[in-house]
Amino acid sequence: MKVSIKRTGVLPSADVLVLGYFADMKPNDHPWWSTFPTPIRHLIRTRLGQPDLRMDWGNSYVLRSPTGRVKGALLLGLGKWPEWTGRRGRLLARHMVSLARQHRWRSMIMPIIHRRGVEVDETTIEQRTISYAMADYEFHRWRTAPPGGWPSVDRLTFLARETKPGWEAAIRRGFMIGQSINASRDLANTPGGKMTPTMLAAEARRVAKEARLTVKILSQPQMKRLGMGAILGVARGSSEEPKFIILEYHGGRKIQPPLAIIGKGVTFDSGGLNLKPEPAMSDMHLDMSGGAAAIGAMTAMAKLKLPLNAVALVPAVENMPSGSGYRPGDLLHSLSGKVIEIANTDAEGRVILADAITYAQKFFKPRMIVDVATLTGAAVVALGQRAIVMFTNRGDFEAEGRAIGETSGDYVWPLPMWEEYDSEVKGTFGDVANASKTRYGGAINGAKFLQQFVDPHTPWVHLDIAPTMTSIEGDYLTKGATGTGVRWLVELARRVADSRFKV
Repeated sequence: MKVSIKRTGVLPSADVLVLGYFADMKPNDHPWWSTFPTPIRHLIRTRLGQPDLRMDWGNSYVLRSPTGRVKGALLLGLGKWPEWTGRRGRLLARHMVSLARQHRWRSMIMPIIHRRGVEVDETTIEQRTISYAMADYEFHRWRTAPPGGWPSVDRLTFLARETKPGWEAAIRRGFMIGQSINASRDLANTPGGKMTPTMLAAEARRVAKEARLTVKILSQPQMKRLGMGAILGVARGSSEEPKFIILEYHGGRKIQPPLAIIGKGVTFDSGGLNLKPEPAMSDMHLDMSGGAAAIGAMTAMAKLKLPLNAVALVPAVENMPSGSGYRPGDLLHSLSGKVIEIANTDAEGRVILADAITYAQKFFKPRMIVDVATLTGAAVVALGQRAIVMFTNRGDFEAEGRAIGETSGDYVWPLPMWEEYDSEVKGTFGDVANASKTRYGGAINGAKFLQQFVDPHTPWVHLDIAPTMTSIEGDYLTKGATGTGVRWLVELARRVADSRFKV
């Protein structure tokens, strides 16, 4: 898709003219009304006067035009003006592209509406472009193409009476981020049999070469020599060897400590001997969505040339049941020296992240650690499927984390990390247990487990992205992975780079 902004008062030709109408607008209230082709004006005037056509938020209507420079119009209901938000703007962008794919429109034009109190700035342009890229994505690598080919929007043109410096650059940045999100969706959507730890490591090498990142892959013998018993313990049940992926981006001063991003890379999670129920199994190739987000975020940082240093660590394993697999009751010796008591083999993500957190602190001494993981079903129970659950060891980070979510579109909501929860993960025969004694507060208990491996002096954020792992109705995204977490990580990196977020 090519997105552009034209400064013009003349309507160019296209498959469809996209028009947003607030609920209080009459047909000729649209600021571009005089430029519309006569057949389009006639259709709008006729239809908007009918009681069944309401410009409530989310409503959409297709008007076919027999002649003129455009083949038809798409009317989008914007709802009441005082209720308009940036969140609606993102959904609107994805909705219109989704409709274009549905109707196989290749070219779209949309005049920009200016209303008092709202300015179309670079951030708005960038965020909308990201949304367009996300909506114009479908994972069909192993499917036979339909007769007309896969639906896609070739050209989306915005019309503006006046343009501002920086808008074109904002479009380019939006596409860089959008492409990185979609690349992470490709990784997560790939079936487990075609995305093993070895294959994920190979993809990381390819991505690193394209983005000019430094890459290092630790093998199983190397992890054994280092003492990474947590990762190796989880991987024991699979015939696929684990890999530890390290990507580095050097955009800051040489002496500047990096931002460390750790992504859970379980390429398939059967639950191990604590086998998952059948309905939960089919999506478990998506359990490496955190690792995919870490790789995608690093790619976007490199493309944007952000002035900071960053490292991504992805422990990649399969969690499979077998005679050689780890068992409930086992004790795993982690890289930190702490012994992990295995209460449930299906709580494997936190176990491998423990070694990754220790590795980051031991070898990189980061300014901040952010781990991203599809860690718990309890997070989905807590928040539904609309927001990422956020935990941090710095209470003042909670407001900043939510602000990053509102700006980026990866919305987060914090849950408590009070010391009273520490007892829930205390081991009986080991130092720390990977599953709580109670079935309540599972997302918090998972976060408290991870905190046992974080140096108290190191700023740390844990994002449980399980709630937003897959698209749902109303997202206007195709089925499968959403690329969740990438936008939040990129926005965090930008704020750290320009010192808006002090760490």
